[in-house]
Amino acid sequence: MSGSSLEELLVTVSIDTECDHDPRWTRSDPLSFASITDGIPDRLTPAFAAVGAVPTYLLTVEVMEDEASVTALRALDAPHELGTHLHAAFIAPDKQFDDYAGVDSPDFQCSSPSDIERAKLSNLTALFVDRFGHSPTSFRAGRYGAGANTIDSLEALGYAVDTSVVPGKVWREQAPAGRLGRLASRLTDLVPLTPPGVVDTRRAPEQPYFPAPGSIARAGPATPGRLLEVPVSVRPNSRWPGLREPTWFRPWFTSVEDMKAVVRHQMHRHPTRRVLAINMMFHSMEIIEKASPYPQTTGEVQRFIDDMQAALGWCAEEGARFVPLSALREHYTPAGEG
Repeated sequence: MSGSSLEELLVTVSIDTECDHDPRWTRSDPLSFASITDGIPDRLTPAFAAVGAVPTYLLTVEVMEDEASVTALRALDAPHELGTHLHAAFIAPDKQFDDYAGVDSPDFQCSSPSDIERAKLSNLTALFVDRFGHSPTSFRAGRYGAGANTIDSLEALGYAVDTSVVPGKVWREQAPAGRLGRLASRLTDLVPLTPPGVVDTRRAPEQPYFPAPGSIARAGPATPGRLLEVPVSVRPNSRWPGLREPTWFRPWFTSVEDMKAVVRHQMHRHPTRRVLAINMMFHSMEIIEKASPYPQTTGEVQRFIDDMQAALGWCAEEGARFVPLSALREHYTPAGEG
């Protein structure tokens, strides 16, 4: 990249791949999968091919249970990766829903006891193997609700990469209601304690790292076999992490110029790194009209795709190389591994 001493800029696109939703973020009723069966092959695949990007589709339970979605994903012939994405209420043990139509899933998987969370991840992984014939190696938690036990379980199940961390963010399992709830929420932002049902990644590293034992948001030793955390790429907007929304490397949320600014921020913050990684995220249903709270018209969907291509195309012009999510692990190999 011009003006940088970095040897390589790697860009990955990680997509939460779910059933269609409605503008309130609840699942479609009746359940539909247009973003998988039509959106991925007809809209996303040619858009990525035009700029040379390699997407990673992180699949939820309901997608892997839908025959038409599995067929469409198996038929993809452009470069891509398939991984997993968990909304914990949708899989045993302690499965809460058999019919997903019209429901929400506000729970964090990391709020479950560690043995229950591991069993859920094991069942999710087994479902993927059954549908696609190989083991997944990339993962993101639904609503970013991951913790230290998540990392340990994923590692035990053979995953190479997690991408559940958004630096500068605090996530809450259930949004506080009323004035007192909002006050409690703000106090949580200001104190270092992390109460139950809260995932605090305000001070997490912005570049890929090997999580420290007992933490998902702190870097630890690069030991052989350790899973790599690949954070979603952001640019913090405040000296006080968590108090203001960061700027995401994400279409619709962020203009093309501001997405470029996220990349420039990462370069400025990490000038001595041999490899710099940039991780775009969004949801599959964001490229279908009215299937999310975001694009509601055909014109808005086109703007989403145009902005995505413009940001990724600019990265390519600046010398970036596109890789699937799990491929980042080989660029952060600990000494003595492999």
